[in-house]
Amino acid sequence: MRLPDPLRSRVVLLGFDTFTDPGLSDLPAVTHNIDDLAEVLTSPWGTALPDKHCTRQREAAPTVGLADLTSIGARLVAAAEEAEDLLLVYYAGHGLVGPDGDLYLALPGTSSEPDLVAWTAIPFTLVRRTLANARADSRVLILDCCFSGLAIGAMATATSVVAGHLEVAGTCTLASSPANRPSSAPVGARHTAYTGELLDLLRHGTTDATEFLTLQTIHEHLTRVLPSKGHPRPELRNTHTVGRLALARNRAHSGISDPAAMVREATRLERLGDSAGAVRWYREAAGAGRSDAMRELGRLLERNGNRVQAGMWRRRAAESGDPATMHELGVSSWHSGDLTQAESWLRRAAAVGLPEAVADLERLLRRRK
Repeated sequence: MRLPDPLRSRVVLLGFDTFTDPGLSDLPAVTHNIDDLAEVLTSPWGTALPDKHCTRQREAAPTVGLADLTSIGARLVAAAEEAEDLLLVYYAGHGLVGPDGDLYLALPGTSSEPDLVAWTAIPFTLVRRTLANARADSRVLILDCCFSGLAIGAMATATSVVAGHLEVAGTCTLASSPANRPSSAPVGARHTAYTGELLDLLRHGTTDATEFLTLQTIHEHLTRVLPSKGHPRPELRNTHTVGRLALARNRAHSGISDPAAMVREATRLERLGDSAGAVRWYREAAGAGRSDAMRELGRLLERNGNRVQAGMWRRRAAESGDPATMHELGVSSWHSGDLTQAESWLRRAAAVGLPEAVADLERLLRRRK
């Protein structure tokens, strides 16, 4: 079980909440689905993706034209070309089965008229092909929608058609409901039922799982929780080894809930020579927002030879207000010749009263005169 490499992973979040066709109901919660899922996936305790690697689109023009479809396609293709470890694609909205038996993902201007669906929605075959051809080691598709049949031929039911299409080669697919059951979007709720429970699990964890929340663990949890609340039973396709990939650490498994105690435990383990244990607790505390833990995590990762992630954590520590890291970044920028960046970091560290930052800022300003 492992978390994906955030620097070698890409996520594309698609969700649309308003539809012009009266046959497609509006889904106000979808906007929050996208924003809050992005927050979790980019958080230190989640997948820790850099923000630029988590693409989101939750708005489109009321009438969908070629430019809108091209924009979405370009995002998917770019993510598929760049992702080496994890490629995750999420869609929330309406799914449709056209008269040709193909699947489509609705956009704001999608028409529910059978003859116009293919002209106004995202053909699922394009999403399927992009995922199947991606070079990422792990490919994940999450669909928070139902697929309603539109004048589908008598040779196949909507359920069997959808089931066949969701078998995307080499891709783990999680779906919020079977084809013949509508996905739930409770009136007034912040999220749709499926994504809401997914977010709750990723944010708070569960005592039924170990350190990581893997795709298999996530599905098993949602399969228990959603039907108990009257929602459809979700589906999972093609797990194979991808099911062991995690999207977040299990925050209910840590055994220590106080971030300050996490830092103390990490410090204790480091003194005992348990570097792996120290890294784990620094990560937990960093995920809870402790900037000093982010700094120490960066230091340990640097010592262990993981310079790229070390740099990412040091920058997060500085951006979270850790004076020592601001000063460190200012000095390193100075040494590398980036005096503008050096002055920016030193000013921020000096502003919070770090004496050495004040002294270094004065020396830098004298040299720049």
